[in-house]
Order: sequence, then C-alpha cells, then structure tokens
Amino acid sequence: MRDPYIVLGVQRSASADDIKRAYRRLAKELHPDLNPGRIDIEQRFKDVSVAYDLLSDTDLRRQYDRGEIEPDGSPKRPRYTPSSDEKVNFGFRNSAPRSGTQQAGGDDLFDQIFGIFGQRGGRSTWSPDEWGEEDAPSARPSPITIGGRVSFLTTIKGGTHRVRLPSGHEVDVYIPSGTEEGTRLRLPEKGIEAIDGRIGDAIVEVEIIPHPILCRQGANIISDLPIDLHQAVLGDRVEVQTIDGPVSMSVPKGSNSGTKLRLRGKGVPRADGTAAGDHYVTLLITLSDPNDEALAAFLRDHINQSAKAT
Repeated sequence: MRDPYIVLGVQRSASADDIKRAYRRLAKELHPDLNPGRIDIEQRFKDVSVAYDLLSDTDLRRQYDRGEIEPDGSPKRPRYTPSSDEKVNFGFRNSAPRSGTQQAGGDDLFDQIFGIFGQRGGRSTWSPDEWGEEDAPSARPSPITIGGRVSFLTTIKGGTHRVRLPSGHEVDVYIPSGTEEGTRLRLPEKGIEAIDGRIGDAIVEVEIIPHPILCRQGANIISDLPIDLHQAVLGDRVEVQTIDGPVSMSVPKGSNSGTKLRLRGKGVPRADGTAAGDHYVTLLITLSDPNDEALAAFLRDHINQSAKAT
C-alpha cells in the first residue's frame, strides 16, 4: 500500500475538504461499475477507499503523520538499528567475549548466532537488558483471519455484525454499505497475543448469507416475481420486495414471462455517495391453481372458436 497522500493526489497539508473532493473525484472515475473487467482499475479503487478511510479519520491521520502506523492503518513494527559503538562482523553484533568462551569459532560464535536469530539453552531471541526494550525485534503475531457470515441486507445497506475474537470476547464490526463477498476488514490488535504481550490484528473475511429472494449484480439488485395469468393478460399492481422493504409496482397489460421491469434507484448504494443502482424484476407467469376448471373450459372454448373461424 502506497502513501495515502500520493494515492489521493493531495499534499500533506491538504484540508479535510480537499481530501474529500479528491476521493469523490477518484471514486467516480475508478468505480468498478464504470470499468467492468478492469482488475487494475478495481485495485486502484480499493486503494483510494483505504487511503480515504485513513486520512478522513482525524486520529488515524495524526498517527500516520507521526509515523506510528502503516498506510493501511496497521501499527508500525519497531526496527532495531545498531548504535554507533556497536560493530558488525559477518552480519553479527561483535559483543565483548564472555568469560570462559573466548575461542574464535567456539561457543561464543554460537551464542552470538542464536542470541540474534534463535534460541539456545532456552534463551529468548532477545533480551531487554541487552537490546533495550525500545529496540527489541518485533514479536507481534501475524494477523488471524476470522470468518464472518453477514446477512445480505447488512452488506448492501451497511450496519454492524458481531464476531467472536480469538480471546473469546465478542465485538461489533461495522460493515460498510455495498460490501462484497470476500471483503477483508482489519481489526487492529484484536488477534492473538504473543508471549511478550504484543497483540496481532484480526481480519474479518466477509461471507454473505444469500437472501431468499434478492440477488446482487454489481450495483444492481435482481429478483423474480411470480404473477398469475390474469395479471399478465389484464395488468395489475403488485407488491415487490426490495432492500428498503415492499414497494408497489405496475405490471403492464399483455406482459410475457421473462419481461424485466426496473425500479430506478432501488439498487446498491454507491460508495462515493452518488445515486444507487437499480432493481430489476423479472416476471414469471405461474398458475395459482393448475386445476382451475373454469380457466380450462375458457381456453378450450377459445381454441374451438378459433378453429371454426379458420
């Protein structure tokens, strides 16, 4: 992840309004719906979103400017830098010989090797007395991934989802509107604790629970709507389930099975705040009563009259 200021194309002195304007411009230009199939553009769009999330948060921006966190918002790992009076020989720190082990290539060499890179005789790879607590190599664990089965409507509309952490505690995670399958949400210092007390991050990988009626295609919502034969022939007003609840929709007279009707603006809210996508409804003609004798008699009579007319 690059410097968020570079990603958004703003100066480090940029105001909050400057950052917001830059984000909206880039989000509109790079939105995946306007660049279908462009993996490179999709990645740039994600980078822009991450950069804006950091710089739009006053506290996170200050931490980044002070060099305390990485561009993705994770804490920086301290790095060891040798002091001016330390000598480096063949990649190892040349400490004063310990009593009783002064032979070159003897135990002293092994002590130096394992004192830096491993363990010997149960000793840790670093000692606060020798290195200084602030210079100790980072033992912060790698992030741990937590599965998060999130409801379809929560990923579309946004909201909170409760997850269980490795510690056993439960926390509410904010799910942004428009979140897609496989999205990874980082929870700083909510992962596994190392032996020195450092805590790694937890990453929630979103798995969307399918909706019984609604599906998502990009920024649009799609669904099927069963209608009866008389509704298709004569037209009718029907109720359609949307992400905002039920709405009334008109079925035109003479509609065929497979006809698609659009509910404008009833799709997925866009991340840049512009108009949402649409909801497309596919009509499916079904018989409410397949054994309707009156309907069967009507059709037989109609067929007979048509045959006689020819």
